[in-house]
Amino acid sequence: MSEVKWGELHPNDARRLKRAMFLGNIADRAQRANSFLEWGLRPHPIEPGSRLAIEDRAATLDDERGLISSTARWPAMNATENLVAASQVAAYALVNGQLRTSAVSGLCRTAMESASKTIWLISETDPDIRRRRCFGFIENERSWQDKFDKIEAETLKLRTDELVDADRAEFDKHREQFAKRLKLITDLPEDERISPKKFTAMVSDAADWTDEHWPRQPDPEIDKVMYPRGAKSFYSLGSGFVHGFKWATDYVDDDTDLIEMTLDAFGAALRMTECAVILFEAQAIGPKPNPAHPQLPCWPS
Repeated sequence: MSEVKWGELHPNDARRLKRAMFLGNIADRAQRANSFLEWGLRPHPIEPGSRLAIEDRAATLDDERGLISSTARWPAMNATENLVAASQVAAYALVNGQLRTSAVSGLCRTAMESASKTIWLISETDPDIRRRRCFGFIENERSWQDKFDKIEAETLKLRTDELVDADRAEFDKHREQFAKRLKLITDLPEDERISPKKFTAMVSDAADWTDEHWPRQPDPEIDKVMYPRGAKSFYSLGSGFVHGFKWATDYVDDDTDLIEMTLDAFGAALRMTECAVILFEAQAIGPKPNPAHPQLPCWPS
């Protein structure tokens, strides 16, 4: 459609043609997103001699192992899980003549939040800062984990079934391990821990990093009829859907607007998730060639 003279078309014809083009692009991006399914389920192991392997050995806490790599790996895995889910929701919806923009936006926004954490943790090149960010990240999770554990403890008190004693013992063991790990971190000097930023600030910083290192490539078709929202713009708009705010509907006149939002959702989430996965993979590969290490769908050629 790069040869279409949009200005010469009747407005109704232009809208219909643009709608069809956007739907085709959503299908393409959903397919690209779904290609992360295998990596999200089974990320490649950390190879000996890789940057992550070296830093894991240097950042031990008593018997804890793999702190740097495991802390950076999980957010990237969660990002791909949500991105793949978004692709499958979109594919099902399109087959059935639907859009599911709200659901897709929520999943893509979650993918961005998770990917931004991996980018924040390991985009920095200084190993000391990376280690301090890792420790600060684990410490910061405490408040969220504590809230869940308090609710879980109350639930265990209410249970009277035959399995509760075993579940309580497992829960207590988990709490002891968590408390031990946390104490090892909080006993460190304060300057050994760098706390992560709030969600919006972290996504914003990750968006800037992504634009610098993995910039959006020009699209000769789409760029003629729209200016794609960047990650920051979509993250803000997506909050309307995620939190059920009515204001997001102010920007919807018909399903063409919803289609454009869905296209933007995939565009923003894909680039940020690709960056997170590439960062992790590049630092998980050892110095020796490994033919068993498969090529990622987003790996630069």
